[in-house]
Amino acid sequence: MRQHWPVLFLLIILNLTTCALAESVHDTGSVPVIDAQADYQGAMVDRVAFLAEPGKALSVDDVQSLIRSNPAVLKRPDNGVLANGINSGAIWLVADVRNPTDHTILRRVSVGTGWLEQVDFFFLRKNRSPQHAVGGDRIPLNERTLAKRLPSADYRFPPGETRLFLRVETADPMLVSLYFSSIATNHSREQSEAVFYSFVYGVMFALSAYNLMLFTGLRQRRYLYYSLYTGSFVVMTASYNGIGMALLWPDAVAWQQWAPPLLMLCFTSSGLAFATNFLSTRDHRPWLHRTIQALGVSYFVLFGAFFALDEQGLALRLAFLVVPIFSALMLLMGVSSWVSGNRTARYFMLGTLVSAVGASITALTVVGIISYTQLGYYAVDIGMVVDALLLMLALTDLVRKNEKARMAAERTAQIDPLTGLNNRRGFLPVAESLWSLIARKNRNICVAMIDIDHFKAINDRYGHAAGDKILKKVAGELDHSRRQGDLLARWGGEEFTLLLPETDQKEALKVAERFRHNIEQLTVNDRGRVIRCTISIGVASRHSEHVTLDQAIAVADEELYRAKIKGRNQVSAGPTSDDPRSTPASAEDRC
Repeated sequence: MRQHWPVLFLLIILNLTTCALAESVHDTGSVPVIDAQADYQGAMVDRVAFLAEPGKALSVDDVQSLIRSNPAVLKRPDNGVLANGINSGAIWLVADVRNPTDHTILRRVSVGTGWLEQVDFFFLRKNRSPQHAVGGDRIPLNERTLAKRLPSADYRFPPGETRLFLRVETADPMLVSLYFSSIATNHSREQSEAVFYSFVYGVMFALSAYNLMLFTGLRQRRYLYYSLYTGSFVVMTASYNGIGMALLWPDAVAWQQWAPPLLMLCFTSSGLAFATNFLSTRDHRPWLHRTIQALGVSYFVLFGAFFALDEQGLALRLAFLVVPIFSALMLLMGVSSWVSGNRTARYFMLGTLVSAVGASITALTVVGIISYTQLGYYAVDIGMVVDALLLMLALTDLVRKNEKARMAAERTAQIDPLTGLNNRRGFLPVAESLWSLIARKNRNICVAMIDIDHFKAINDRYGHAAGDKILKKVAGELDHSRRQGDLLARWGGEEFTLLLPETDQKEALKVAERFRHNIEQLTVNDRGRVIRCTISIGVASRHSEHVTLDQAIAVADEELYRAKIKGRNQVSAGPTSDDPRSTPASAEDRC
């Protein structure tokens, strides 16, 4: 992979140390030799020598003179990849390619780093002018010797020796992985990389698009920030590995020079915006939230100043300095949120840790501290994909918890807090569904309205605390006495309602009478005072398929009023019809 943010530890090393080379080298007294017949499968910088330009630009003749006058000027890398600092000046790679056969051998020489500004290839035969090829993102795609995203040159090596020179120059991190292979091997390597990047970018783009759709539908900014986070990773790495210039902006050379540092800042900013929103740092860690905002503004102001001064090297150093700070802040927010009890933060913290480990492996690989392998080189991409998937799990977990909390809140709104029974809001939707279902089947169903007798007098005599005890005790007894399948609710004040599915009027009267009897035997002890109460019940049944639940409740309410005017502590029932027998009584009449 062509150096994303993730080469964070490499980049911090390159930024904060004064070491010219990030890998070990040793002196050599001669130009190394490469067999033209060899078809190298991997990076092979360790098979060539190199030297750093002393400050001014050198020509091929200048390099030749330096080698002749002082062969020790050449260094030999110990690893397959050569790493140097940001804006560290140009380097030259040198090797003699020997063709022991009697025919030419076609080989492709390429540098597997997509952000190098300019790579010049020189093929020098004795007593002949050198052949020159050029690549790099400082040059429009169609003006390169080979119109490819990676600097490359094809050359037919004749019998004998040909001296190979490569001059590499970039303001970005100097990372050179040299390949010397047949065209077929080169194509195979490119196809493998294309499959890998297709997978990585496919996953990241799909996550970005999906979260953008969620934001469009739900209007929650965390989805927008996550979409920008994953999307900016794709664009940022595409700008670094040359895919962006090869496919999207082949002639935009100036944009290609400034896109990587700018997109790195956009990537880290969108990641921090997502993290602060997801972990609610504004509410739980306001000092950390303000610090992150201040850092973000400062970085973009500095970048603008460097852009105005045309200091690309300083802009790159700034962007690469942001990366480890970004990783540290992400981990800090994750740990802080987890410690404070946010269990969803475990996904966030694990994802950030995985991406940091992947970046570490890649960084250690490219600087040569651990042996170069393709897996180690692409570890940062793999880590970022895992990070994105874990963050998606974190979002899903958060959505699940929010939905659970919403349902709990909705359920709480349907429960009477004093008695624990359904309130009117919780009762009506279920009751209406049951009523409609039974009406379609033309089955029996009844409804009862229940009221505590003289409840106002109880409150006035014993106090509202005693009245609440009465309400809770009566509600508990009603709930205990009801049959399984009956639906009980507190209708309001001292009134309760009971729906009796699959019950005719005769059976409903029996149930109501049992309720009345049980409540009559009930006693409530309030600070040594024994309080008794009774209830009155009105019952209505469905006699017509056109009778609605509201009509039945109105009739039951009338019957409840009749039970009260008859002396209370009794059950009254009457036929349910579309034309009620009388006008319902007012609340004052029923007290």
